Amino acid sequence: MREYLSDNVNTPRTACEATDLRLSPRQIECLSWVQEGKSSRDIGVILGVSHRIVERHVFRACQRLGVKTRLQAVIRARALGLIGDPESWSRPPRQG
Repeated sequence: MREYLSDNVNTPRTACEATDLRLSPRQIECLSWVQEGKSSRDIGVILGVSHRIVERHVFRACQRLGVKTRLQAVIRARALGLIGDPESWSRPPRQG
């Protein structure tokens, strides 16, 4: 089932439309890895899928977010609270 909010993906979304926005768990996961600077190939290896599948998830997330690039998608998803700030994730301390 697809949940597109707009027929034209190039149309800017209003604040009201943004509150109804939903990304799939896999799209959120892919954008989280994009945020970490991973390529589609890297993300594919991490998730155990092909890089083409990752590109499809990121592309569809871009469509739903109403943006054109991966970077814009990450920025919009963070602004909407769909993905978190990587600094807030629990990580082991870096060894210098």
